[in-house]
Amino acid sequence: MVIQQARRWLNNFFGEHEDMYMAGVAVLIGVAAGYGNIIFRYMISFVQDFFYGTKEEFLLETLIHTPVYKIVLIPALGGLIVGMVGLIFKSAKGHGVPDVIKVIALNLKISPFVAVVKSFTSAVTLGTGGSAGREGPIIHIGAALGSGVGKIFSFSSRRMKTALACGAAGGLAATFNAPIGGAMFAAEVLLGEFGIRTFSPIIISSVIATVVSRGHLGNVVTFNVPEYHLRHFMELPLYMVLGFACAVVGVFFIRFFYKTEETFDNLKMPSFLKPALGGLLLGILAIFSREIMGVGYDTINQILASNQVGLFLILIVFLKILATSLTLGSGGAGGLFVPALFIGAATGGALGGIFNTAFPGITSSSGAYALVAMSAMLGATIRAPLTAILIIFEITQNYEIILPLMFATIIANVAANWLEKESIFSWILAKEGINIKKGAEEGILSEIKVEDVMLRDIVTFKETSNFKEIIEGIKEADHIYYTKDNIIYVYPEDNLSTGMKKMGIKDLGALPVVEKVNGKHRVVGLLRRSDIILAYNKALATQSG
Repeated sequence: MVIQQARRWLNNFFGEHEDMYMAGVAVLIGVAAGYGNIIFRYMISFVQDFFYGTKEEFLLETLIHTPVYKIVLIPALGGLIVGMVGLIFKSAKGHGVPDVIKVIALNLKISPFVAVVKSFTSAVTLGTGGSAGREGPIIHIGAALGSGVGKIFSFSSRRMKTALACGAAGGLAATFNAPIGGAMFAAEVLLGEFGIRTFSPIIISSVIATVVSRGHLGNVVTFNVPEYHLRHFMELPLYMVLGFACAVVGVFFIRFFYKTEETFDNLKMPSFLKPALGGLLLGILAIFSREIMGVGYDTINQILASNQVGLFLILIVFLKILATSLTLGSGGAGGLFVPALFIGAATGGALGGIFNTAFPGITSSSGAYALVAMSAMLGATIRAPLTAILIIFEITQNYEIILPLMFATIIANVAANWLEKESIFSWILAKEGINIKKGAEEGILSEIKVEDVMLRDIVTFKETSNFKEIIEGIKEADHIYYTKDNIIYVYPEDNLSTGMKKMGIKDLGALPVVEKVNGKHRVVGLLRRSDIILAYNKALATQSG
């Protein structure tokens, strides 16, 4: 009796104080995401130590001294393990973020078991030298943990979206030590909105996850950045060129990656062998450049320090694109975020070296251009310029770079949108027919059919009806609508989003609903604007419940 009363009191209290309720839940999700990141990092270290004999995050020096046969065979073996797991669990492969976007867009849930499977397969891919990043899997893992918390509390679809976003934000924030960037990513990429009621718990989760991660792994800067000063205002046109270059390379990366994935999908061979083939091809490629293996943080740091310049950087841009496409396109598990940073750094370093040679008196170091290009490449590939700017700012903790960073990133984002409408995350979803760009209102309306809300009890007149019949019909009708030539109509199977768009053509208050009978249209109902508004409000209330 006492327990039931306490539960009833808590339900009433939190029902009246939802912000406080969601803040408390966000703390739980943040803790889970933070520890999820720590466990995931340790799993990668364990696998890496088993195959290469080191737990160091900076793996390049070890790879350089690793025998060629291991460089070729270890990624292939890692791919085989991932492929075998993929026979049992579909969630084993992939780069994570599109799956989370899909779940949020379609009001679905993620099994917490996905966190276990994704942690294992991603740790194997990355630990054996696969060319990918940690952030995609940890976003997926964090979202799965958030979904698990949401299930425990029996969340509505609206609250579940927030829980998923909290978990994803916490995972990204913890892995990059960037709480602001993690929160912005969840709002800008996953949810596509910045409502204070949604954004507040996301920020809380990001902060808590980062604190947990720092407590165990330390408060370290992800990349070592060069000292930077904008030397001359004439550098801005050069950063504009850099932005356009990143847009072109970024779009090429997107298209080449999914073309590679499509090629592997069409291969006539057992599916579990495809990641092994991808790993084998990566290993052969790595014979000529060890830099393309793993997450590549050490190579990025070398580029930022201006220790890598010239033709090598131009070559490594395309080698990294190929390596990442082979690793993930074949069915490996990992993220695309860090490869985009790597490709951006190499692109910027190469152009920076050219600018230094051509304009030695007004340009900064090649490392400065590499740093700016990292953000610009994110803007071109993930189409989230605010996230790109904030994450690079946070992980470098260098305020001086912010002006060219913003300038080049926005240019890269706009130019890439012009060249390719889909991001590296939305491409596969668009192929599946999932539109993540439509607003929340359109999303709700597109799920409701016209036949579910249309007015069926209507009075209609034929062309042959006489004046007396029309007058009598009008007296009996509860509503009167007149139509003219070029009638706009909808079908019962159309959705309300289609109905609203057609009403907007001539600013109509209602549309006739027709169905085809023996090749002719027969009026079966009426769709009123007021009916659409009422249906929308009911659906919104259901989601919020």
